[in-house]
Amino acid sequence: MTKYYFVSTLLPTLSFEASPDLTFAELDRLFRDNLTAKDYEKTLLIRRFFDLLNLRAWWKGEPLDARGVLSSGALEEAVGGRMSFPDYVYDFIDRYPKTEDRLRHFPFLLAKFFQSVEEVSDPLLRHYLFFERELRLVMVAFRAKKLGRDLSLELQYEDPEEELVAQLLAQKDADSYELPEKYQSLKALFEQHGDHPLLLQRGLDQYRYDTLEGFVDMADLFSIERLLVYLLQFVIVEAWFTLDR
Repeated sequence: MTKYYFVSTLLPTLSFEASPDLTFAELDRLFRDNLTAKDYEKTLLIRRFFDLLNLRAWWKGEPLDARGVLSSGALEEAVGGRMSFPDYVYDFIDRYPKTEDRLRHFPFLLAKFFQSVEEVSDPLLRHYLFFERELRLVMVAFRAKKLGRDLSLELQYEDPEEELVAQLLAQKDADSYELPEKYQSLKALFEQHGDHPLLLQRGLDQYRYDTLEGFVDMADLFSIERLLVYLLQFVIVEAWFTLDR
């Protein structure tokens, strides 16, 4: 296993109190220049999620997220040439030829992305994507209850027989929202900041950050796993400082 002593020593400490001392583009360049081709490809898997989100931005005529792999021109070519994206993206485009329909049903693409996690070969990335998907579902259920929306409609693209989804749907008509047992540690956060979206997002970001910290052995500071965790944590921290209040 390759040890990345040089790269690891160059990475600045991350904090929610101050924006990172380097940009995402600079971090990507550092990884691209120093990681093996196989390990750098793992970082691109994280960035391809932003390519998927950039489809929505492109259809809405909004600026693209620079954390994606594909530029605006490359994104257009990927759609027109039917390359770079998984088959389910092109099936979706064929099914919804109108832009307004693509935007309305965009959660389908997000659901398909996270449902394809089992195909991810890297154990750490697979573990993280499973975690991220579950946390997003928990938040969808919370917000649906908060806003009086039909949870079965919000989760229409999920498998209703999956354990977590079934647990969430089982309480769609309940008077209050109960977190699944696995995420009970978030109960105090939801109770304290449930009516304050910015503070709730801050708490969830910290929860994500801390959970990622537990994905790797602290003794192995120079592994690709540690660098992948750093990249994911960097995305979380950087996004916090770009939020518009």
